[in-house]
Amino acid sequence: MNDRVALWSSRLNPPPWLGDALGGVMLGLMFLPSPLAVLAPLPLAMLHHRLAHSTAGWGAFRHAFAFALAFFGVHLAWLPISMAAVLGPLGGLLTVLVLPAAALTWAVPLTLTRVAFGPRTLLALPLAWVLLEALRTQGPLAFPWGAPGYALIQTPLAQLASIGGAALLTLLVTGTASVLAGLGGSRPPVLLMGLAVWGAGLVWGREVTPPITPAPRTAVLVQGAIDPRLKAQGRTLNEFQIYLDLTRRALRSGEADLAVWPETASPLPASDPGVLPALRGLGVPLLLGAPGDVPGQARNSAYGVDGEVTGRQDKRVLVPFGERLPFSGVLGGLYTPVLRSLGMAGYTSLTPGRLLNVLPVRDLRAGVSICYESVFGQLSRQAVRAGANLLVVLSNDAWFGQGAGAEQHFQMGRLRAIETRRFLLRAGNDGVSAVCPPGGPGGLRAPGGARGAYRVTFDLSTIRTPFVLYGNWVVWASALALLMAGARLIRNPGISLRPISSQALDTRADHGERCQSTGPLYGR
Repeated sequence: MNDRVALWSSRLNPPPWLGDALGGVMLGLMFLPSPLAVLAPLPLAMLHHRLAHSTAGWGAFRHAFAFALAFFGVHLAWLPISMAAVLGPLGGLLTVLVLPAAALTWAVPLTLTRVAFGPRTLLALPLAWVLLEALRTQGPLAFPWGAPGYALIQTPLAQLASIGGAALLTLLVTGTASVLAGLGGSRPPVLLMGLAVWGAGLVWGREVTPPITPAPRTAVLVQGAIDPRLKAQGRTLNEFQIYLDLTRRALRSGEADLAVWPETASPLPASDPGVLPALRGLGVPLLLGAPGDVPGQARNSAYGVDGEVTGRQDKRVLVPFGERLPFSGVLGGLYTPVLRSLGMAGYTSLTPGRLLNVLPVRDLRAGVSICYESVFGQLSRQAVRAGANLLVVLSNDAWFGQGAGAEQHFQMGRLRAIETRRFLLRAGNDGVSAVCPPGGPGGLRAPGGARGAYRVTFDLSTIRTPFVLYGNWVVWASALALLMAGARLIRNPGISLRPISSQALDTRADHGERCQSTGPLYGR
């Protein structure tokens, strides 16, 4: 009988990766755009607990990778589906490769943190999260989707972004996860301190959220709802005429201070003599997306027009594998047959912009982000430091299809208004077109997928928040704290890379069995 019980127990005992995957699925389901995202510290606490009790190295990697792969599988489920609709089944299948690649950007740094900090893993993990998310915004593969800090965008705690940007929110979420993961270490003061931080943050966030008041200026956000597959087949002036007609119709109901067209609204540069007279004839200052007018280069650009072209901002951060083929000099031989199979033979990468240009339109100074750029807080901060009194996002999220991608993109970009205390005007090809007040919530939002022009109100601002003034201070402070912690471990070899428990107990823990730490999880 005992043998049978043991046999059934072994069969019912789930593999350790299943618990990790369940935590990742939980985080994916409650993350953007769900209001349950505020509970993100709970599944992250499960991950932190398992990392702290795992064997350093392979054991930690298995936990982190299984969790991250499940999370991104849920959070980015829309990506292969939308790409299959645009590029066919092969395109959707290739896009699936993004999921394990994104999972590695979490798993590798978290594993290295466990290896390097041993019994201080729970203390180091929140700082490591801040650094790894900062690294995910850099380089040709930059892809900051799913950063833990964005879980707080729909709460008053999002106002903390005006102090330290998305990095401060990530530190709060992951720091809370470590506190929850260490409750078994008999540290109630730490839990009370965590609750006090959340409570103070919520109260402060409610107090500093700017009230929604009538704004004195009017903008027209024009949403053409043009199928991106038609654009891919060949651009025509019919698209341009749609935007002209929608804008004229909106202006008949009253004057406006600004009209905003989305990314690539015009098939020709705004400076082209075939379109500039028509833009001038609208009689309203305009910001629009169009090809760059640099001879011999393909650029994705934004223009300011007020009678004449007042400025051009080229897109600086290009979408990996969408607008730019990373490492094409080395991988060109691999890209060629793949592009041919997708019917994209002859595809070439766009040329990224190098300079920041705040677009002047009368007394407006617009800091423009072109689509993907809106998820990079440093770009908006740079524009505000250069004099931008208004933020504008020109987007074409029609590529995302009907999944959660467009909503995730909008919610992430909405944090830029909070970080800088600027109104943010967003015009999308088929949505999301909206105005985001400096406090984040509120503001008119146009119906998704509908063709039309929508009147919204806004104002200008010259406020400089601590985030604008000091930028990534949270990232640098986290890096310094990790260096100091690492130096202390080196000076105290008795705690340097010693595992939390014995090798035998760690091995049992990785097989789903309970183990007890030989010491507190928050230090020596």
